[in-house]
Amino acid sequence: MSECLTPAPKHGNVPRPLVKESRVSARISLSALLAALATTASAEAPTYKNPLNLRLPGGELAQNCADPAILRDRQADKPTWYLYCTTDPVSRKEKDAKGWRFRLMPIYRSHDLIDWTFVTDAFSERPAPATATAGLWAPEPVYLNGRYYLYYTITDVDDAHSPEPGCDADSAIGVATSASPVGPWQPAPGLVVAPRRAAPGCKFHWTYDPDVLTQEDGRHYLYYGSYGGGMFVQRLASDGLALAGAPTRVGTTWRYEGAEVVKHGGHYYLFASATNCCAGPLTGYALYVGRATRPEGPFLDRHGIDMAAARVGGTPVLPQSGNRWIGPGHNTVFQDGAGQWWTIYHAVDRNEPYFAAPDLTRRLAMLDRVDWVDGWPVVAGGRGPSDTKLPGPSAVAGDAATLRPPLDPPAAVDKARPLWRETFAGTRLAPAWQWLRRPPAGDWKVGKGAGKGGLAWRTGRATCMATSTRRRC
Repeated sequence: MSECLTPAPKHGNVPRPLVKESRVSARISLSALLAALATTASAEAPTYKNPLNLRLPGGELAQNCADPAILRDRQADKPTWYLYCTTDPVSRKEKDAKGWRFRLMPIYRSHDLIDWTFVTDAFSERPAPATATAGLWAPEPVYLNGRYYLYYTITDVDDAHSPEPGCDADSAIGVATSASPVGPWQPAPGLVVAPRRAAPGCKFHWTYDPDVLTQEDGRHYLYYGSYGGGMFVQRLASDGLALAGAPTRVGTTWRYEGAEVVKHGGHYYLFASATNCCAGPLTGYALYVGRATRPEGPFLDRHGIDMAAARVGGTPVLPQSGNRWIGPGHNTVFQDGAGQWWTIYHAVDRNEPYFAAPDLTRRLAMLDRVDWVDGWPVVAGGRGPSDTKLPGPSAVAGDAATLRPPLDPPAAVDKARPLWRETFAGTRLAPAWQWLRRPPAGDWKVGKGAGKGGLAWRTGRATCMATSTRRRC
């Protein structure tokens, strides 16, 4: 190398060693440059557009992935994630003797969080204590105690595990374990959450939608429940197969389901879904959030209202945006390899709402970015489900802010423009008004007949309250 640093003679002849080393250095520099460019290109986030591509054997795209849940395989040699879906048909080509083939919680694998490939179904047949016709819903995969656990809803347990034999709505939470994220899964002989009575006979609370939160100190919490009876949280036993302690209500009765709890900063955030998940083009499902300083809650919204209160709280976090995606909800929240937060949820395509009309709504897997603004999650920039090409997640570690530049500010809202003005000054209604069900003539008046003018309308009989000194109606 010392020859390479020797100045060339003034007569212009360059020593041969310098030429040789210069060529080698040039090749090395060019290789380094190309490697740097390749590294930069690979660091740039790939793009994606909803819905996610879940590819079945043969290349067909899956038609359903409701109640999605995600698991990162920390033991894999390269970045690997698994996506689990609720029991549903996934292909219009697949049928059995009873009609559509319902796959028992299909599992997909991805190395980039965008393109997914079918691996297997969690089960080939319904495991005990589920009945032969039970639904296996809302899978929740976690890594505990050096093994993989798969929690799931059983919509109907066998008589041996039910407080009321012969019922078909005695739902419960079951669990299976495996040495691999894809099984084979060994079901536990007992139930994690047994059927819970709502009233005598075959009336049970909805014991649905398990979600597991693991603390840094090794404590585990299980969230479960739905509209029928409300949502609860309870400590999991150290073996992950049973509950410990008493339940605490975190979601009011007849309001929330699909709990998803994550910790960010100093708070725990409860994402939960509300209204009907599966009404085809009329699906009004939506996602709400509250936060707490403890895993047991209370989870309060931005206005400080408890999500378990009778006058229920909950801040909208994934509303419908007016595009083709309706009914977004039942989500899972996670971080990619660079630390950026994301959510996968299901939604309905208003242009093709049914897998099979009218009773099998088609719910597809969707992906959108989660940002934290003033201590609260903002999904897809607050616009609702995205339907354009966007930067995708990063499978590798890096600076999340660099890989994922801030989203553009929300679009300006159009100002409302009145179509017409009405003072109800005349003796008749204007032609723009039409009755759907005309009330009796004495129940409404317009113009001077309304007293001071305008519109007077009888809305119902008043209830009078009498005291010794006054009478109020």
